Amino acid sequence: AVVRDYRAERNQHVVAMLDNGRIMAGTVGATPRVEHAMDAVLGLTQVASRIGDNVGLLTFDSQVRGIVPARSSKAQFGRVAEAMYLLDPALEESAYRAAFNSAAARFRRRSLFVVFTDLAETVVDDSLLPALVSLTRTHLVMVAAVRDPDVADWAAERDHAATSDIYRSAAAVGALESRERTIARLGAAGAVVVDARPGELAVDVVDQYLELKAKGRL
Repeated sequence: AVVRDYRAERNQHVVAMLDNGRIMAGTVGATPRVEHAMDAVLGLTQVASRIGDNVGLLTFDSQVRGIVPARSSKAQFGRVAEAMYLLDPALEESAYRAAFNSAAARFRRRSLFVVFTDLAETVVDDSLLPALVSLTRTHLVMVAAVRDPDVADWAAERDHAATSDIYRSAAAVGALESRERTIARLGAAGAVVVDARPGELAVDVVDQYLELKAKGRL
């Protein structure tokens, strides 16, 4: 119903950027982060194509692995799915600058770039943030990640049965604070951030995409 009733401008460009590096190999709810991201990429592709936007894909880790040109057609879902499922897991550092420069050169028309990655503070501060300007000077950027709900549960624990529980709770509090700092820095750099629970990343990304369109930001 949301898609059927949608009346915002069509023929806009949306590019999913899928991080396939080491940072995405960790699991949340027994599922690798990269698989959570793949599901969300497919959901975004399906919705954006149905409402008439052009959807593209760039996959990367230490180098750019694949590019699907932005198009609006029923066949685009299959192209995007095939490009992702041909990926081999890469336990390498992600080269954000190279990926963002490649994306800016390939997709010149103003676009919404949705970067599917994780929000590890050191990686974002050292690598992602310094590279972000190559996109934000012309394009709108969304950074999308899935968070581990167990961390919030551990941080909220008050009944500690053992010393290890105290340490775990303290570490979880630190991890939450680190993630909030990272989200704030990305926002200050001009990015829209989606930090979703497992199973909700696709819905949250699509909702944010539709909201950005409705506000005329794309």
